[in-house]
Amino acid sequence: MMAKIVLFIVLLAAASAHKHHPKFRQESVEYYDNPLSSQIKKVPCTNQRDSLLNDNIEKSRCGAPKEVFVELNPPSKFEKVTPSHVWVKRCVGLCDFDASGSSECVAQSKVDKEITIRIHNMKTKKDTCATYTVEEHLSCGCCQLSSEECGDRIFNPRKCSCQCPNTEERRSCLQKRSQNMRWNRSKCTCEIRKPRRRVQ
Repeated sequence: MMAKIVLFIVLLAAASAHKHHPKFRQESVEYYDNPLSSQIKKVPCTNQRDSLLNDNIEKSRCGAPKEVFVELNPPSKFEKVTPSHVWVKRCVGLCDFDASGSSECVAQSKVDKEITIRIHNMKTKKDTCATYTVEEHLSCGCCQLSSEECGDRIFNPRKCSCQCPNTEERRSCLQKRSQNMRWNRSKCTCEIRKPRRRVQ
């Protein structure tokens, strides 16, 4: 019985020793319960942290093309490309800083860039020099549309719009304006123009 009382007193003293002393300021730090967010902890907001936050926002904003690491795929599974990855300028970054991310950073102008590579054939053990064409972006912009929203129409990221695939039909329809015809961009069809109602 005496041993249990001594053990209880020792445990009570240990718990009291870990209590925060009122004379010293305790910084509020909280950790999330979600195991996937183990790298996130809540810290006090300060002017210095606000400055770092604004700095990170500016760096992540959609603007000039940024260097990204792009993989070069070999022509076949028996071949190996050297180098396997290269740095290429691409449009990356955020347009919206909310959770929805409805606006996308897209290329407004781009070029094809030729990369000099070596292809090693693992069957024949021979090397071949070649060029590998990659897409490089020259300017970027924010677009509210996505290719999924265009449906049967073609998504044009440069103009940030959905365009009709039947261009010849559109051209023919525009030539019939004098015949009271109009081109419907949403339906991609040529229609009879509805007469305007006269305001009395």
